Amino acid sequence: MALRDKNTERAVAILENHYTYRLWTKRPSRAALLACDTPSEFFAKLVFPDGLKPGEVPVWIDHTPINLDNFSLLRDAFPKARFISLVRDGRAVFSSVRKLEWGPTTPIQAASWWAARTAPGLAASLTYPELCMTVHYEDLVCGNPDNWTKLLRFVSEDDTRMVTIEDLAKQSGFDVPEFTKHQHALVGAAPSVTRAEAWRHDLSPREIELFEVNAGALLDTLGYDREYQFPRYASRGEMIRMGEWPVRITAQVLTRIRLARRWRKVKDPAKDASK
Repeated sequence: MALRDKNTERAVAILENHYTYRLWTKRPSRAALLACDTPSEFFAKLVFPDGLKPGEVPVWIDHTPINLDNFSLLRDAFPKARFISLVRDGRAVFSSVRKLEWGPTTPIQAASWWAARTAPGLAASLTYPELCMTVHYEDLVCGNPDNWTKLLRFVSEDDTRMVTIEDLAKQSGFDVPEFTKHQHALVGAAPSVTRAEAWRHDLSPREIELFEVNAGALLDTLGYDREYQFPRYASRGEMIRMGEWPVRITAQVLTRIRLARRWRKVKDPAKDASK
């Protein structure tokens, strides 16, 4: 919103106070960011702090899921950009993020969180199909080149592009930041179909049932089969144990504690580097 309102000073202040930005090993100077007149210039300076070499074509691929929360801003700033709304089975998402510092810790919390995170991308692809494509994670990890070819042609606007089995077998060599390696261990690896079904043994039957009773309609709409035809809602005892009753207290507190611990690790980068 700060960039939309052309308040560059506030945008820079938000960046400097955000713990993830402190993890960046290569950042533009504060003066360089303040000199930007438009959101596109601001983003370009963040991504290419040293500028571009003569004749070099700038390509920026960012896989931050919440980018689609700011779809309108990014669409206006980069009219030629293409967006991918990557949809994944919510039960698999819960299984993947529940042990992370920022992830939902209960199936009830995860169901609403997943629905909220999925909605902006679906809305963008429905309203602007020429700019945003919805793709199922499971269709990509199965390793079918046709699915990847369709995706590549959309983002490149080149109907001659092709993806082969050999392309999918290659490692990308993408170097993720040290701080996020524990949650991005598979980034850059070849597609693995086993990851699509890992939630079936990672979650307990009751966790699956509780997720489905709270997000079953969206699972159905997106084409994911349920395990339970008539799932049962959580009892009061279960709600209390999960911190979901009388209001969501415990789950939120645990998430805040995890984030606070993570923040302390990077609050003073110079101090951490000296250890």
